[in-house]
Amino acid sequence: MDGFMERLPEELVAYVFDCLHADRALSSAMLVNRQWYLHGARNLHARLVLNLGYDMYIDSDDIVLSFLQRLISPTLSTAHLVRHLGIFGMARMEVRDLILAILRHATGLRSLDLHSFRPMGYEDDSFFDDLRAGDFLPSLVALNIRSAPLPLLGSLTHTRRLHALRVHDPIDPAALRHITSSDSLLADGIQCLELAISAENPAAAVENVAYLASVLETSPLRALVLQFVLGSPKLMSWSGFEDAIGRMGPYLRALPDLNTLGLVIRPDPLMSVSGSIEHGSGEEQRELMTRRLAERLIADHGLSRLSRIDLRWHGWRVWNGQLIAVNPPEFLRTPQSWLYTQL
Repeated sequence: MDGFMERLPEELVAYVFDCLHADRALSSAMLVNRQWYLHGARNLHARLVLNLGYDMYIDSDDIVLSFLQRLISPTLSTAHLVRHLGIFGMARMEVRDLILAILRHATGLRSLDLHSFRPMGYEDDSFFDDLRAGDFLPSLVALNIRSAPLPLLGSLTHTRRLHALRVHDPIDPAALRHITSSDSLLADGIQCLELAISAENPAAAVENVAYLASVLETSPLRALVLQFVLGSPKLMSWSGFEDAIGRMGPYLRALPDLNTLGLVIRPDPLMSVSGSIEHGSGEEQRELMTRRLAERLIADHGLSRLSRIDLRWHGWRVWNGQLIAVNPPEFLRTPQSWLYTQL
């Protein structure tokens, strides 16, 4: 029986495994022999989500850690077959070192989500030093990260043609210009860009939008989500917010493939609402004011190609010229949102 299995053409075995969609069926087939294990891992291990805990120790019998160690085992290593990896939670020193070892073997990895991963003991961001090497994760095209030092962002954008990048913590204007400089590869392939950017005031936020539109005009950019964090302690008025968004419109029109847009300026602007019940609740009035601003942005600046737009704490799908509200968990600004997974 074993001899017959081993004589089956690789293409036939691969085709059979591609037809096995249930995880249990794949897991069972992988127990037949080493060849079938690797074929099954090509599908079962292609997309992994790891939830780690600070109470996990490398020498424990925890099933997650056993699986991680098997990914780089000398006889059954399958780390090179992982295409999409999300890591969540906290990790002790020995576990984070294991994660790094896996990443070094993950030569086929396309996307990496680390935005909720806390490697304990790497307060100086040295955990990400390996990412700066050009031969580390050579296939990477998408990264979702909480914060990143400028050397890391600069290295990634200058050595890889990223399709998607999300950075949750604010970067300063100097970092923004470095990662989008003329010798950067970002404009060559970026399709989804989600950034938080420090801005001294609303006018500076408008300047950053103008800059991004100019350097990404020829890019295949489809989704742009920007959160501007103001440095001035003075709260912004609603009219100031309206003015800033309106001034961004002409620059956004220069992005020909843009179909998803999110714009936030923090802190949220002060909005005066009526106390009369006939005008609805305060939140309903704020949603209506924001919706009308979104409609004007689309109509006044030729952005009818948008299929999704978010402003402030509200979001809508655009269908036949109408704005259809989305639920709060789907807002583009939420930490769990990553548009790359929807491309």
